[in-house]
Amino acid sequence: MIPIYLRENLLTADPDDCMAQVVPEKSQVWTQERIDAEIVKLGGVTEAALAAVRKNEAKVYADIIADGGVINSDLFSTSFSVSGVFTNMNDTFDPKRHAVNLNATAGTLLREAAKKAKVYKKEGSSTDPYITQVSDSISGDTQAVKVGSVMELLGSRLKFDKKDTEQGVFVKASDGKEYRCVPVGDPKPAKVMVMLGSDVPEGEFTVEVRTKINGSRHETANVKTGGFAKILTAVK
Repeated sequence: MIPIYLRENLLTADPDDCMAQVVPEKSQVWTQERIDAEIVKLGGVTEAALAAVRKNEAKVYADIIADGGVINSDLFSTSFSVSGVFTNMNDTFDPKRHAVNLNATAGTLLREAAKKAKVYKKEGSSTDPYITQVSDSISGDTQAVKVGSVMELLGSRLKFDKKDTEQGVFVKASDGKEYRCVPVGDPKPAKVMVMLGSDVPEGEFTVEVRTKINGSRHETANVKTGGFAKILTAVK
């Protein structure tokens, strides 16, 4: 079953509107290792044989994508998009100004399976930070952010103490390192502006907000974390 919290809806003008936030239990998060273990339990394949198939499958998928191909399977489908501004019709792709984004959607098998999933509402409401949108404040791009540019985060309960290094906006970059973004102005509950540092490498990154401020706007000892569900791209 799919557990949800209801929280304020920032996308409509009605102050009473709510939106659902899915909060999976730890037991509902399936890693590749857990999935492989279930496949082995079904029989017909050994752990070693499955690992070999997985390795070959991953290589084939990676080669297809690297060659600019798209995947259309029962499990998922992929597509490409290109972000960044082209100055005129004669402009060409420049990796310093543009980025290739890989998009993935559920295939037929997963879409049909999703229709069978049940939803239940958890009592109470989450007080964790919740990010609804991240964008480059200069270009307005919601998929790619230029390093050294100001990044805008919208959501709820985003406010944090910018003087506390345990709090703030953090990104995990393609090099595996974590970077704390420098706040621009005072963080607000529904809007935060930060600088995506020039030391952040090009490539995919994830972003999250960490705060000790609770619903009553008083600080607590515990850090609450809210991550953005989408993967973004840092471009030079």
